[in-house]
Amino acid sequence: MKTLSLIAQKGGTGKTTLAIHLAVQAQRDGLEVLLVDTDPQGSAGAWWQRRGAEEPALVQGSGTEMAGILAAAGARGFELVIVDTAPHSSEQSHACARASDAVLIPTRPAILDLDAIGATTALVADLSVPAEIVLNACPPPTRAQEPRIVAEAREALSAYAVPVCPVAVSHRVAYSHALIDGRAVVELEAKGKAAAEIDALWRTLRERVAL
Repeated sequence: MKTLSLIAQKGGTGKTTLAIHLAVQAQRDGLEVLLVDTDPQGSAGAWWQRRGAEEPALVQGSGTEMAGILAAAGARGFELVIVDTAPHSSEQSHACARASDAVLIPTRPAILDLDAIGATTALVADLSVPAEIVLNACPPPTRAQEPRIVAEAREALSAYAVPVCPVAVSHRVAYSHALIDGRAVVELEAKGKAAAEIDALWRTLRERVAL
């Protein structure tokens, strides 16, 4: 069983949206997936309630309960656990990172988000956990080229020891539409651009951090 935690000390980076979509994508790829919602806001849990389906499975808890949650997940035969974490909680984030096989650090390509990423990269560096930064909620590419702000963000993030995922996730209305009734974008528009980006992100992470 592998565990992937999405961690960002800054709020509003899109951790929950990515966690939900990666869980659905991994489940569609044939894995038994458990989504763990450790954010007190419970957004992933609310999405799951609207979904009305048992897959991917979901449990809610705190980061400090991860050892017990993972032990139970292993006993139930889950192959992948994806953890949505709370922002602004170093203790909870540290506990989740420590229990993980890999960490994904989402950030928007805006200067205030990039300025705030140092605390999260330092946390995973201290624990020696394999990690990737993913640029999220980016302006969509045009003619297969990344917008300038995304390219500049990649350059700025090269100052950190944590590598940047080659797949950037665009800001698209399909995410909002899908989440309304407990779906993911692949279930809303299977051949849409948002679904293609999530599929590319999942396949890249699966290979680069050995999920």
